[in-house]
Amino acid sequence: MCRGKIEYGWEPVVNYIAAAAVIGAGAAACLLRGFFFAEEMYAFLVVWFVLCAVIIVLKFVVAHRKGNKGVSGNVLAGDSVLQRKGSIRRTQGARVVLLGGSVLILALYAIHLLRGSISAQGTMNELLRWGLYASFAVVVYTCAGNRQVGRLLIAAWHGVGMTLCLTALLAVCGVLPLPFAIAYSNASGVSVTGARLGGLLEYPNTFGAVMAVFLLERLFSIAGVSAKPSTRSALLRQLPLFPYAAALLLSESRGAWLAAACAAAAVLPWKRRLLAPLLTAGAAPVAAAALLYRQLAHAGLAVEPLPGLLALAGLWAGALLAGLWLCRRQRCAAAGWTRAAGLALAAVGWTAAGTAVLLHVHARIIGPSSTVSARGLFYRDAWKLAAEAPWLGRGGETWASAYLAIQSHPYVGSQVHNGYLDILLNLGIVGLTATALILLAAGWLLAMAAPQLLPPFLVLTLHSAVDFDWSYGLVWLLLLWLPALAVAEMGQTAIAAPPLKPVNQSAFTYSYQINRPTAPRRFSYPSQVVAAAVCCACLSLSLLSVHAYRGIDLYRQAGQVTTFTERTVLLQKSLDWNPYAPGTIVALSRMLPTGQATSLLQSSLKYAPEDAALSWELAERLMREDNLGVALYWIRRSLQLDVYNYVKRVRVVEGLLAMGQGRLAAGRVGEAQNSAAAGMELLRQYRLLVEQENIRGGRHNDRHFRVTEEADSLDWRLRGLLIAAGDSEGKAKPLSLAH
Repeated sequence: MCRGKIEYGWEPVVNYIAAAAVIGAGAAACLLRGFFFAEEMYAFLVVWFVLCAVIIVLKFVVAHRKGNKGVSGNVLAGDSVLQRKGSIRRTQGARVVLLGGSVLILALYAIHLLRGSISAQGTMNELLRWGLYASFAVVVYTCAGNRQVGRLLIAAWHGVGMTLCLTALLAVCGVLPLPFAIAYSNASGVSVTGARLGGLLEYPNTFGAVMAVFLLERLFSIAGVSAKPSTRSALLRQLPLFPYAAALLLSESRGAWLAAACAAAAVLPWKRRLLAPLLTAGAAPVAAAALLYRQLAHAGLAVEPLPGLLALAGLWAGALLAGLWLCRRQRCAAAGWTRAAGLALAAVGWTAAGTAVLLHVHARIIGPSSTVSARGLFYRDAWKLAAEAPWLGRGGETWASAYLAIQSHPYVGSQVHNGYLDILLNLGIVGLTATALILLAAGWLLAMAAPQLLPPFLVLTLHSAVDFDWSYGLVWLLLLWLPALAVAEMGQTAIAAPPLKPVNQSAFTYSYQINRPTAPRRFSYPSQVVAAAVCCACLSLSLLSVHAYRGIDLYRQAGQVTTFTERTVLLQKSLDWNPYAPGTIVALSRMLPTGQATSLLQSSLKYAPEDAALSWELAERLMREDNLGVALYWIRRSLQLDVYNYVKRVRVVEGLLAMGQGRLAAGRVGEAQNSAAAGMELLRQYRLLVEQENIRGGRHNDRHFRVTEEADSLDWRLRGLLIAAGDSEGKAKPLSLAH
């Protein structure tokens, strides 16, 4: 009896550990810039994967001792079975597809890492990312079906949203020092005010999309409440609306605004009864947010702390009180004129807010957009690159590794600004299909369990088609978190509903058979294999994270030491831990003699065969050696991998000039002429590229590709070298004949 109680008591402990892991992941994503930079994730991933392995082991042990056949059976435990049986069955298949798609993508990146890819470092980063996403899905669905823990998941969701929102607004008010929370730009096509809010994510477009997610989740949650809530409940529900709306407007992200509007419009025809509650719930917060936006925009998002805080607090309180009053009027079914007046006031609030915002940014909305046309260039070049490996792609970070070689204009864009294209480049049609299955399964689960969560889900799926949201690990966590919220809210609804009475003896018998104690029995062999495989995968990913973390940590230490020997030793240790890092390879090669550096660079190219930095470093090394043919091969190779880099082109010609002068001084006249002729040819190609770009208008010449004064000077010096070499050859011939 006592043993049974102890064994049963382990299950909530495991669930709470899983919930704590989810909360930790959300907090880490906020603090680590949304998990955008992979090197900032390594230390967290070391702990995360070990914790996931522990949770999975404990979960299977608890299920084994209780006599369950699998982890998914926990969803039914302790709930109103007869009430939820149909919903559970409809959503279980979607959860299996969602998790299976994540595991498939993880496996594809593992295959690329083993068989070779365009960037081993990028593939390793994506492997670790998708290991996080797949394990997060397992952990979050492990505890989503539990009643008490489900509340923690819902609270953690709101905690992440408010953390991102309030830190950004406090940074605008000058209270919280976040150096990169505000993105400044002098280009009118990028920002009307010259300043846009990016918050902890440090990128306004993705920040705006995330704020739209949390705003729509709150709006549709309020609109979907059928019963009249208490004043306290209504206050808590509407409390986040104003800051979310203000942060969304201050991001000045046209894509996020449009995605939010389209997502809401897509659901409203399905749920027409939500239109009036949405209007009344959002009118006051959005109008107040528009007023704050106009005030801060005129100041360039630079205000004194005290006036800024007073304006923020005053508008927040006013929006909250007005919103509560409008919602109360809308729910007043006894007086039709009262509801009509409330709806009219809500419509006025929305109209005023839209007018205030659109009048301020209309030039950026209706005028030509350089960012939109730049995305068109990205997409055309990306399609050409995707055609080279259509089925399985070329591994992680394909665009970042190859765009300098395939770009049709000298633009700057290490991100392709389209999540679907990015997946297509990395994993081909197979990976894109797996991603589509994940999204469809998540959408289906939301539609079945919690339709009010579809709009925030649609925001992420729509906006990621025009920006690089999926490069942020936080966005994928939110995508996987939303279906788990649906399961958790379904459990909370079951609690609130009165228990169903069995209508006949068969129903009673079924309920008893589901909930009755069962004798412990062994897991089936496949279940044991799955548990062992998942734990081994988590521990392997944790070990890989350790190697990546130690490599980047030693690399940073090497940048802080001052002595040559210490730096070389630290860089060598860093490379031993992580041999894939191109930055470490380049830094170490500069500390080694020419022969050793050349050997290191050539051997490292197998991990990044199209890395522009490695090829350029090798070309520079070979120019110092006495082998023009090999040097020219790598010179041309490095220029092919970075076509519109005028600095490299000038330095190459300078190197060939120095090589020719040295050979002429040594009496090797023919080789000096060959060096000068090669330099002249590279200069000619350089000029042709510049002329071609000028003919096309140079609209996206973000890299300022041009013919420099140094290039003109080098042209004359190469001609002088050819003349000097010709004179030397002419003088040498009579001497040889006389002899």
